[in-house]
Amino acid sequence: DEEAEETQPEAEEPEPEPTDEPEPTEVPPTSTPEPTDTPEPTATPEIEGLVKEGTHLVGTDIDPGIYVGLAGEGLLDSCYWARLSGLTGSFDDAIANDNAEGLYYVEVLPDDVAFETACELIPIEQLPARDEFLTSLSSGIYLVGRDIEAGTYRGEAGTDVLESCYWGRLTNVSGAFDSLITNDNATGQYFIEGLPTDFALK
Repeated sequence: DEEAEETQPEAEEPEPEPTDEPEPTEVPPTSTPEPTDTPEPTATPEIEGLVKEGTHLVGTDIDPGIYVGLAGEGLLDSCYWARLSGLTGSFDDAIANDNAEGLYYVEVLPDDVAFETACELIPIEQLPARDEFLTSLSSGIYLVGRDIEAGTYRGEAGTDVLESCYWGRLTNVSGAFDSLITNDNATGQYFIEGLPTDFALK
């Protein structure tokens, strides 16, 4: 007989033991931030006596007195104002008017019927006094003793009338023709002597 070789049964591979599945980690709840209170906008304080653009009746809408405005430089950025003796719209209603540039003042008188302005104005009492007098002046009106000191000022203008510089010493800021002490359209280098008795320099 042929010898039969003894064969060993193939060993069965052990089935893998099931591993414990990891517990899912809890996603931390997303906390919705509490809405914060929206801060209340701070109101711009109203300026007492502020005169807005438009026409105002003197004694009803506005009080007589000196008002202060600030316009740009040059005719396109100037601010028109007019003191009125009536409201007919005729040229004769205008007591005085101007296209003001830079810092300017205008006095509304008790006899005026109305006052027209293209810019906002504030009463002079609402404008704090300066810490120091100005020594360099651009276009505008400056009160002697408030904005500038009396004294001699030097300027430089062009060489012909189209490039000249207008200036005027004033007894008041009503805008009336009789408020002028003296004036000029200066060319080249020029000097202006403002006196202590002057009310303003334009």
